[in-house]
Order: sequence, then structure tokens, then C-alpha cells
Amino acid sequence: MTPHTAVDAHPVLDCLGVEAPDRADCLALLAGNAGPGVLAVLDHLQSRLGGADETVPHLPAEGVPATELDWIAGFLRATPALIDRHARLDIPMAVTRDTLADFGRNLAVNRRVHGRFGMDTYKWLTHHFAGHLFQLGRLQYLLHRPAHGIPGVGPDEWIVGVHIPEAGGLSAPVVDASLALAAPFFARHFPDRPVRVANCESWLLDPYLAAHLDPQSNIARFAARFHPYGTPVDEPTDAVYFTFRTRSMDHLAALPRTTALQRVVLDRIAAGGTWQLARGYLPLP
Repeated sequence: MTPHTAVDAHPVLDCLGVEAPDRADCLALLAGNAGPGVLAVLDHLQSRLGGADETVPHLPAEGVPATELDWIAGFLRATPALIDRHARLDIPMAVTRDTLADFGRNLAVNRRVHGRFGMDTYKWLTHHFAGHLFQLGRLQYLLHRPAHGIPGVGPDEWIVGVHIPEAGGLSAPVVDASLALAAPFFARHFPDRPVRVANCESWLLDPYLAAHLDPQSNIARFAARFHPYGTPVDEPTDAVYFTFRTRSMDHLAALPRTTALQRVVLDRIAAGGTWQLARGYLPLP
């Protein structure tokens, strides 16, 4: 797809899960001309689409001379090409829609966090539009080679990174059902990149969290699935952002303490602690 190809706007927005009030802004971006920033985004996405160079799940957007709105417009214009690629790989349309719905979700989160149209998480969406990330049931899976040593996994072996979209709970049955889909999906649609191991890098795997939650809680049981590896690193704002959808650490006393998770997140910070990003892996069923 070239930058000047007309985009049938409403079906694209439906596939991307864009809802009011973000639809009007997206339609306006599609109606405008593709400036230099949008063209740079499209060139970048085209260069990555389906590529085999993903040795790590990096976010290479820093080198692209584009604004946040350019990225949103680029994603919108690149959607038909991505849908076509999914179809060529015989990926079910239901998986395509579930995967691309993250676009609309991230617009909605941005509006909640900042009170405006935008997507400050646009770098994350580069994985979707490069054709390396797929939502299978409850969880998302990013196809990549490991950036850090995982026991029993070679540096050239393909694995999938597990990510949790903002779309529901983490009960054992829904997680089990999703994990069971991963290996067969990639074996069928990416036979040259079979996977047998999944990894997760998240504050949810911080050992402090499981130690301070009910061990039968969904989050604790999810974290317990993974075998830890590597050394946790400080990531002070992730727990606050994903629990409360704010990066600010200046008004923590005003945040709600309604749930056990909210209380654990805030109590650790109040006691002078720092939340960490930890890594874990598991064999896929």
C-alpha cells in the first residue's frame, strides 16, 4: 500500500476498535494529506512488516522524525496492508480484529489519562503493525528472539513475549485457554518460527507483589506460572501507571485504595520501596 492509496475509513476504524469520541479525530487524520512525518512512519512500518530481524522486542521508533499524531495517522493508513498480510498468512479475521483492537484501547486510555485525543503509547503499537504481535484469547504474544538469556533457550530461538491488554481479568481458565492457543497458532501461520517457550517482563512478576497478595488471587497465580530468570530492575512508575493510569508520582495520597492491589502498590511506595520489572519464562502447553 502506498501513502497515497485511499483508505476506506469506517471499516478501518471498526477493525481498530475506535469508538467515539476518538472516531472523529481519526477520520480527520485520514482526510488530511500525508505529510513528511506520516510518510516516515509508513516507510518505517513497511520496512518492518513481517521482517525476520526481530532479535529483541525493541521499540525502534526514536529514529523516526514523526510526531504522535503522525504515528496515529500512519497506523491508520497502514491498516489495510496489515490486514492483507494477515489474510495471506491465513490468520483468522477474528484474531486480526482482536489484535488491532489495541489501537482503539490505547486511544481510549490516552483520553482517560490526558483528557485529549492522542496515543502516548504509540511505540508499543509498532509491534502490532510490524506483524509480530497477536492477541490470542485473553493474552497478547510478541514473536521475537530473546534479548536476555533464558535457561534452555538458544539466542537464535524464537519465543513469544506474553502481554496483558486492558480487556478483562486473569482467571486461571481464561489464561489456560489463551496459552493453549499460542504454540499451535505460530506453528501454523509461522512454520519457520516455531515457539515452545513464552517469557514475560512485567512489574506483575516483581516478587514483592506475590508476597503481599492473597496467593489465590488471579494476579498471584498468574505470576506463579513463570520461572524467574535474570535480575529485577527498578521501574518506579509502571505499577502506578498500570494500576491507576497515571505516571505522576506527585499526588499518590489522592489515589484510591479500594482494592488490595491498589493498597499494595501505594503502601510499598509510602514505605520507601521501589517497584521493579522482573522476568519469567514458561514452557508453552
